[in-house]
Amino acid sequence: MKHYFIAITFCIGSLLSFGQSNPEKKTGTWYMFSGTHQISERLSINTGIQLRYYELMSNYNLDFFYSGVTYSINSNTLLTCNYGYLDIDRSIEFTNITNTIEHRLWEQITYNHNLSKIPIHHRFRLEHRFLHDIFENTIQNRLRYRLGTTIKLNNTYYINANNEFFLNLEGEAFRENRLYIAFGFHIHKTIKVELGYLNQHINALNLDRLQVGLHIKTDLRKKATH
Repeated sequence: MKHYFIAITFCIGSLLSFGQSNPEKKTGTWYMFSGTHQISERLSINTGIQLRYYELMSNYNLDFFYSGVTYSINSNTLLTCNYGYLDIDRSIEFTNITNTIEHRLWEQITYNHNLSKIPIHHRFRLEHRFLHDIFENTIQNRLRYRLGTTIKLNNTYYINANNEFFLNLEGEAFRENRLYIAFGFHIHKTIKVELGYLNQHINALNLDRLQVGLHIKTDLRKKATH
């Protein structure tokens, strides 16, 4: 499996070599941590932190903190309600503007099934965005749909790929699309790491982003005693 790791490393190095002077022309990075914490057979708490940069480790873009509750209807279907807090630098879009603070609420349905032997993941999300900056306070709503798959290479390594489009319910309808592919590996049965590439088309910009993600699972249910 070292050949997969070498290939991913080579791709990352190649992407970084194409950096140019403007932030939107450079390869940015998203560093992500997420956790799923089981509290009962059907209920879990999800948490997450994202740090996004216009460049590898500089030129700050945003901080994103979120948490919520997920309810498992069955083994294939999950319902989620979340709250997120974002501190956003918008200098890539505007000059002489302070950061935008966003409070975000969203409801989400995740549905998984197999197409032949290929696992298919659907994620439907409705977001409510409360944005505050020096000039105005606005409320925006949008729909997101993500279609993806996870291909298991063995018990340790896997490939994750998906595409997500965004539909704004106010103003211009289609302003963003994200295409993602990643190499993932389990370093423990409850811990996995993903190294991926994201192409983000947003507001007429075409951005290349590397993603480094760490996900953990914990079981907070009380163990039966005998």
